[in-house]
Amino acid sequence: MADHHLVRPSPIRHSGAMDSGLAAVLGTTVRALGTGATGLAAALLGRSTARHQVSAENMRALRESRRATYLAFAEAHERYLDLLSTTLIPLSRIERFPSQCEEWIEKAHKRWNQVLKYRQNEIQKIRAVLYLDATRPVAEAALEVTMRFALLSNATRRTIEALKGQGLDTGPITPPRPGYIDRLTEDGLDPETPA
Repeated sequence: MADHHLVRPSPIRHSGAMDSGLAAVLGTTVRALGTGATGLAAALLGRSTARHQVSAENMRALRESRRATYLAFAEAHERYLDLLSTTLIPLSRIERFPSQCEEWIEKAHKRWNQVLKYRQNEIQKIRAVLYLDATRPVAEAALEVTMRFALLSNATRRTIEALKGQGLDTGPITPPRPGYIDRLTEDGLDPETPA
């Protein structure tokens, strides 16, 4: 029997160039994946930050708008109270100067007409704006203020009416312009419910 030499395959030896090539490819791949992942994370973070900034800016703008509306409401009602107070001045002089009673009553009536005009123009307008812009608690507080002013206004009017012996013009509450309520309703707003 012939002796056969067993031939074994020689082990493949990696050359140093092949090892460094593989390392370079792996290194590049890892860096590319890392850069891509970092870029993706940065993009997502940037998007989230931008969304947060837009949201914060919207909230700031809403707060500023509401603050301006609330301030205008307070200032208009302060002016309304001042006008009502000036109506009471002539009434307080009637007892002190009875000989000029008719003159003081007429001055009070004239001032009442100014109050009425201011209420119809400025107060009604700012109330409409407030009810559209206000949060529910502020709208409820504004309604309370409105009711108290109505009581004071009615008491002043009734006093002048009693002294004059005739009714005064209470003035119609100026209704919204035609189509205003319909437009609010079409946009999904309930005009009787503050926002």
